[in-house]
Amino acid sequence: MSKQILSKEFLRMQKLAGIITESEYLNEFSFYNSPDEDNPGNKQIVVFKEDDKYAIQGNTHGELSHAIKHFGEFDPNSLNSELNGTINYIKTLANPILKNVSGADIASGDNAKKQLTPNAILNTFDYINDKVINNQELTPEEKEIKSKFLDKLNGDYDKLVQDYISGGTDVDNMKEDEIKKLISSNKKIKFKGSYKGNEFDYILDSSNSGLLAKKGDNISTLFRIDKKGNDINKIGAYFSRGVEIKNPELKKALNIQTSPSPEPTL
Repeated sequence: MSKQILSKEFLRMQKLAGIITESEYLNEFSFYNSPDEDNPGNKQIVVFKEDDKYAIQGNTHGELSHAIKHFGEFDPNSLNSELNGTINYIKTLANPILKNVSGADIASGDNAKKQLTPNAILNTFDYINDKVINNQELTPEEKEIKSKFLDKLNGDYDKLVQDYISGGTDVDNMKEDEIKKLISSNKKIKFKGSYKGNEFDYILDSSNSGLLAKKGDNISTLFRIDKKGNDINKIGAYFSRGVEIKNPELKKALNIQTSPSPEPTL
Protein backbone atom coordinates (compact mmCIF):
# COMPACT_ATOMS: atom_id res chain seq x y z
CA MET A 1 0.00 0.00 0.00
CA SER A 2 1.39 3.43 -0.95
CA LYS A 3 2.39 6.05 1.61
CA GLN A 4 -0.26 8.41 0.18
CA ILE A 5 -3.06 5.85 0.74
CA LEU A 6 -1.82 5.10 4.25
CA SER A 7 -1.70 8.81 5.01
CA LYS A 8 -5.26 9.34 3.81
CA GLU A 9 -6.51 6.36 5.83
CA PHE A 10 -4.75 7.73 8.92
CA LEU A 11 -6.43 11.11 8.41
CA ARG A 12 -9.82 9.44 7.93
CA MET A 13 -9.43 7.58 11.21
CA GLN A 14 -8.41 10.79 12.96
CA LYS A 15 -11.55 12.50 11.64
CA LEU A 16 -13.77 9.62 12.79
CA ALA A 17 -12.16 9.75 16.24
CA GLY A 18 -12.73 13.50 16.48
CA ILE A 19 -9.01 14.29 16.58
CA ILE A 20 -9.20 16.53 13.53
CA THR A 21 -12.15 18.47 12.14
CA GLU A 22 -14.02 17.86 8.90
CA SER A 23 -12.39 21.00 7.48
CA GLU A 24 -8.90 19.79 8.36
CA TYR A 25 -9.67 16.44 6.76
CA LEU A 26 -11.01 18.00 3.56
CA ASN A 27 -8.12 20.45 3.33
CA GLU A 28 -5.47 17.73 3.14
CA PHE A 29 -3.89 18.07 -0.30
CA SER A 30 -0.69 17.63 -2.21
CA PHE A 31 0.87 19.46 -5.14
CA TYR A 32 1.56 17.74 -8.41
CA ASN A 33 5.33 17.83 -8.98
CA SER A 34 6.28 18.54 -12.58
CA PRO A 35 9.59 19.25 -14.31
CA ASP A 36 10.96 22.72 -13.63
CA GLU A 37 10.73 24.74 -16.82
CA ASP A 38 12.36 28.07 -16.09
CA ASN A 39 14.40 30.20 -13.74
CA PRO A 40 12.45 32.97 -12.02
CA GLY A 41 14.18 36.31 -11.68
CA ASN A 42 17.14 37.73 -13.57
CA LYS A 43 19.25 34.60 -14.12
CA GLN A 44 21.50 35.18 -11.08
CA ILE A 45 21.88 33.01 -8.00
CA VAL A 46 23.63 33.16 -4.64
CA VAL A 47 25.62 30.10 -3.58
CA PHE A 48 27.90 29.39 -0.64
CA LYS A 49 30.26 26.82 -2.19
CA GLU A 50 32.42 27.62 -5.19
CA ASP A 51 31.51 24.43 -7.08
CA ASP A 52 27.73 24.88 -6.69
CA LYS A 53 25.75 25.99 -9.74
CA TYR A 54 22.13 26.07 -10.84
CA ALA A 55 20.85 23.18 -12.93
CA ILE A 56 17.27 22.32 -13.89
CA GLN A 57 16.75 18.68 -12.99
CA GLY A 58 13.98 16.39 -11.79
CA ASN A 59 10.32 17.04 -11.01
CA THR A 60 10.98 19.99 -8.74
CA HIS A 61 8.09 22.27 -9.74
CA GLY A 62 5.86 21.57 -6.72
CA GLU A 63 4.21 23.58 -3.95
CA LEU A 64 7.23 25.62 -2.86
CA SER A 65 8.18 26.33 -6.46
CA HIS A 66 4.64 27.60 -7.07
CA ALA A 67 4.86 29.71 -3.91
CA ILE A 68 8.14 31.27 -5.08
CA LYS A 69 6.65 32.04 -8.48
CA HIS A 70 3.09 33.08 -7.58
CA PHE A 71 2.68 34.13 -3.92
CA GLY A 72 3.81 37.68 -4.69
CA GLU A 73 0.83 38.05 -7.04
CA PHE A 74 -1.44 37.79 -3.98
CA ASP A 75 0.66 39.40 -1.25
CA PRO A 76 3.67 41.31 -2.63
CA ASN A 77 4.44 42.90 0.74
CA SER A 78 4.85 39.52 2.46
CA LEU A 79 7.02 38.20 -0.36
CA ASN A 80 9.20 41.32 -0.32
CA SER A 81 9.61 40.94 3.44
CA GLU A 82 11.05 37.42 2.98
CA LEU A 83 13.27 38.54 0.08
CA ASN A 84 14.66 41.55 1.95
CA GLY A 85 15.12 39.49 5.09
CA THR A 86 17.16 36.99 3.11
CA ILE A 87 19.28 39.76 1.57
CA ASN A 88 20.01 41.20 5.00
CA TYR A 89 20.94 37.75 6.32
CA ILE A 90 23.33 37.07 3.40
CA LYS A 91 25.02 40.42 4.04
CA THR A 92 26.06 39.10 7.47
CA LEU A 93 27.91 36.14 5.94
CA ALA A 94 31.62 36.01 5.17
CA ASN A 95 31.77 35.02 1.51
CA PRO A 96 28.56 34.68 -0.49
CA ILE A 97 29.11 34.06 -4.21
CA LEU A 98 26.91 35.61 -6.87
CA LYS A 99 26.81 33.53 -10.06
CA ASN A 100 24.88 33.49 -13.27
CA VAL A 101 22.83 30.36 -13.87
CA SER A 102 25.48 29.04 -16.25
CA GLY A 103 27.82 28.75 -13.26
CA ALA A 104 30.16 31.67 -13.95
CA ASP A 105 31.11 33.89 -11.02
CA ILE A 106 29.80 37.47 -11.09
CA ALA A 107 31.09 38.60 -7.71
CA SER A 108 31.95 37.30 -4.26
CA GLY A 109 32.25 38.61 -0.72
CA ASP A 110 31.46 42.31 -0.23
CA ASN A 111 31.14 42.88 -3.99
CA ALA A 112 28.45 40.19 -4.17
CA LYS A 113 26.62 41.70 -1.19
CA LYS A 114 26.42 45.06 -3.00
CA GLN A 115 24.78 43.42 -6.03
CA LEU A 116 22.13 41.31 -4.31
CA THR A 117 18.66 41.78 -5.82
CA PRO A 118 15.21 40.33 -5.00
CA ASN A 119 15.24 38.48 -8.33
CA ALA A 120 18.55 36.80 -7.49
CA ILE A 121 17.05 35.72 -4.17
CA LEU A 122 14.04 34.23 -5.97
CA ASN A 123 16.46 32.10 -7.99
CA THR A 124 18.28 31.16 -4.79
CA PHE A 125 15.00 30.09 -3.19
CA ASP A 126 14.26 27.95 -6.26
CA TYR A 127 17.75 26.43 -6.12
CA ILE A 128 17.35 25.50 -2.44
CA ASN A 129 13.94 23.98 -3.18
CA ASP A 130 15.44 21.87 -5.99
CA LYS A 131 18.19 20.59 -3.69
CA VAL A 132 15.65 19.58 -1.04
CA ILE A 133 13.43 17.69 -3.53
CA ASN A 134 16.45 16.00 -5.14
CA ASN A 135 17.77 14.93 -1.70
CA GLN A 136 20.93 17.01 -2.01
CA GLU A 137 22.59 18.26 1.15
CA LEU A 138 22.08 21.92 1.98
CA THR A 139 24.90 24.11 3.21
CA PRO A 140 24.48 25.59 6.72
CA GLU A 141 23.62 28.94 5.11
CA GLU A 142 20.96 27.36 2.90
CA LYS A 143 19.46 25.56 5.90
CA GLU A 144 19.19 28.91 7.68
CA ILE A 145 17.53 30.56 4.67
CA LYS A 146 15.08 27.67 4.41
CA SER A 147 14.10 27.68 8.08
CA LYS A 148 13.92 31.48 8.47
CA PHE A 149 12.39 32.55 5.17
CA LEU A 150 11.41 29.77 2.75
CA ASP A 151 9.35 27.79 5.26
CA LYS A 152 7.41 30.95 6.12
CA LEU A 153 6.72 31.63 2.44
CA ASN A 154 5.59 28.06 1.88
CA GLY A 155 3.33 28.19 4.95
CA ASP A 156 1.67 31.41 3.77
CA TYR A 157 1.04 29.95 0.30
CA ASP A 158 -0.29 26.77 1.90
CA LYS A 159 -2.84 28.80 3.89
CA LEU A 160 -3.89 30.58 0.71
CA VAL A 161 -4.42 27.25 -1.07
CA GLN A 162 -6.48 25.93 1.85
CA ASP A 163 -8.62 29.07 1.76
CA TYR A 164 -9.45 28.37 -1.87
CA ILE A 165 -10.21 24.65 -1.60
CA SER A 166 -12.40 25.13 1.48
CA GLY A 167 -14.72 27.64 -0.20
CA GLY A 168 -16.48 28.54 -3.40
CA THR A 169 -20.00 28.17 -4.78
CA ASP A 170 -20.52 25.38 -7.31
CA VAL A 171 -21.84 26.96 -10.52
CA ASP A 172 -21.86 23.91 -12.81
CA ASN A 173 -25.67 23.86 -12.86
CA MET A 174 -26.32 27.59 -12.60
CA LYS A 175 -27.65 29.99 -15.22
CA GLU A 176 -25.72 32.96 -16.58
CA ASP A 177 -27.55 35.59 -14.49
CA GLU A 178 -26.97 33.68 -11.23
CA ILE A 179 -23.28 33.31 -12.01
CA LYS A 180 -22.92 36.98 -12.91
CA LYS A 181 -24.38 37.96 -9.54
CA LEU A 182 -21.73 35.89 -7.77
CA ILE A 183 -18.96 37.36 -9.91
CA SER A 184 -20.14 40.94 -9.39
CA SER A 185 -20.22 40.24 -5.63
CA ASN A 186 -16.55 39.15 -5.75
CA LYS A 187 -17.37 35.61 -4.62
CA LYS A 188 -15.34 32.48 -5.22
CA ILE A 189 -16.92 30.09 -7.71
CA LYS A 190 -16.01 26.49 -8.46
CA PHE A 191 -16.64 24.55 -11.63
CA LYS A 192 -15.40 21.72 -13.80
CA GLY A 193 -13.45 21.97 -17.00
CA SER A 194 -11.00 19.98 -19.06
CA TYR A 195 -7.53 20.73 -20.35
CA LYS A 196 -5.75 18.53 -22.87
CA GLY A 197 -8.35 15.83 -22.28
CA ASN A 198 -7.98 15.82 -18.48
CA GLU A 199 -10.82 16.98 -16.24
CA PHE A 200 -9.98 19.49 -13.52
CA ASP A 201 -11.83 21.24 -10.73
CA TYR A 202 -11.35 25.00 -10.86
CA ILE A 203 -11.89 27.57 -8.12
CA LEU A 204 -11.93 31.18 -9.28
CA ASP A 205 -11.83 34.17 -6.92
CA SER A 206 -13.80 36.88 -8.69
CA SER A 207 -12.28 39.59 -6.49
CA ASN A 208 -8.70 39.20 -7.73
CA SER A 209 -8.80 36.65 -10.61
CA GLY A 210 -7.01 34.06 -8.46
CA LEU A 211 -7.41 30.59 -9.95
CA LEU A 212 -6.77 27.22 -8.35
CA ALA A 213 -6.78 24.08 -10.50
CA LYS A 214 -6.84 20.62 -8.99
CA LYS A 215 -7.45 17.02 -9.95
CA GLY A 216 -8.73 15.05 -6.98
CA ASP A 217 -6.48 15.91 -4.03
CA ASN A 218 -3.61 16.99 -6.29
CA ILE A 219 -3.21 20.72 -6.76
CA SER A 220 -1.84 21.80 -10.13
CA THR A 221 -1.44 25.51 -9.44
CA LEU A 222 -2.77 28.64 -7.76
CA PHE A 223 -2.04 31.94 -9.48
CA ARG A 224 -3.67 35.19 -10.59
CA ILE A 225 -4.86 35.44 -14.18
CA ASP A 226 -4.93 39.25 -14.09
CA LYS A 227 -1.85 40.20 -12.09
CA LYS A 228 -3.14 43.73 -11.39
CA GLY A 229 -6.90 43.30 -10.99
CA ASN A 230 -9.91 41.18 -11.92
CA ASP A 231 -10.66 42.12 -15.51
CA ILE A 232 -13.43 39.75 -16.63
CA ASN A 233 -12.23 39.91 -20.23
CA LYS A 234 -8.73 38.75 -19.24
CA ILE A 235 -10.27 35.92 -17.23
CA GLY A 236 -12.44 34.89 -20.18
CA ALA A 237 -9.49 35.11 -22.56
CA TYR A 238 -7.47 32.78 -20.33
CA PHE A 239 -10.18 30.11 -20.37
CA SER A 240 -10.66 30.43 -24.11
CA ARG A 241 -7.09 29.20 -24.66
CA GLY A 242 -7.38 25.44 -24.27
CA VAL A 243 -9.68 25.05 -21.24
CA GLU A 244 -13.09 23.61 -22.04
CA ILE A 245 -15.57 24.74 -19.37
CA LYS A 246 -18.35 22.23 -18.68
CA ASN A 247 -21.19 24.72 -18.14
CA PRO A 248 -21.94 26.83 -21.26
CA GLU A 249 -23.76 29.35 -19.02
CA LEU A 250 -20.46 30.08 -17.26
CA LYS A 251 -18.84 30.71 -20.63
CA LYS A 252 -21.44 33.38 -21.29
CA ALA A 253 -20.87 34.94 -17.86
CA LEU A 254 -17.13 35.12 -18.57
CA ASN A 255 -17.68 36.63 -22.02
CA ILE A 256 -16.18 33.60 -23.74
CA GLN A 257 -17.20 33.45 -27.36
CA THR A 258 -19.02 30.22 -28.15
CA SER A 259 -19.25 28.79 -31.61
CA PRO A 260 -22.77 28.90 -33.06
CA SER A 261 -24.48 25.62 -33.79
CA PRO A 262 -24.06 24.63 -37.44
CA GLU A 263 -27.04 25.11 -39.72
CA PRO A 264 -28.81 21.82 -40.46
CA THR A 265 -28.17 20.49 -43.95
CA LEU A 266 -31.19 19.98 -46.17
